Amino acid sequence: MSALTEEIAKGKDSIMAAWEKSATALKGPSPFPVRKGQGRFANPAAYHREEGMSDVLDWLCADEVEEIPASLGDICRIKAVQDDKPSQSLAFLFDLKNIIRSVVGSAATEAEYRALDEQIDALALHSFDYFVACRNQIAQLRVEEVSRGEKMLLRRLEKLENKEMNGENLA
Repeated sequence: MSALTEEIAKGKDSIMAAWEKSATALKGPSPFPVRKGQGRFANPAAYHREEGMSDVLDWLCADEVEEIPASLGDICRIKAVQDDKPSQSLAFLFDLKNIIRSVVGSAATEAEYRALDEQIDALALHSFDYFVACRNQIAQLRVEEVSRGEKMLLRRLEKLENKEMNGENLA
């Protein structure tokens, strides 16, 4: 375990607190109602965000190269349904670099910080791909909904036209 990963593990609580603040900093009111209480069912968006962020820190501290945490996908899904720009939605990932530097300080070498930056950049690229895929899925669902609505209106119009041709009273 490198000095940097040891320091990240030691300062995980303070890193999480600062990172949470960064991740929840919104320009306007949140589209998700903030509920009192904690837990998976009381506040599911916060639960998934905290779980994903904790998994990311564990991933950064891992000795062996592991796959990017799947729980990061939950964060991306939550961010994708919000109306923020992708750069605003995923900026909290890049904030992690400065947060770790402020907590760890000079306990790590510049080479360790460069390696950490590369890991976070790879994480952000993966997150961006997932975020875009979620946004595309949302757009596709909207198109399908409009298409279904259009088909329903056309069927109703055909029924009205058939009734009119048969001389039925439309009133």
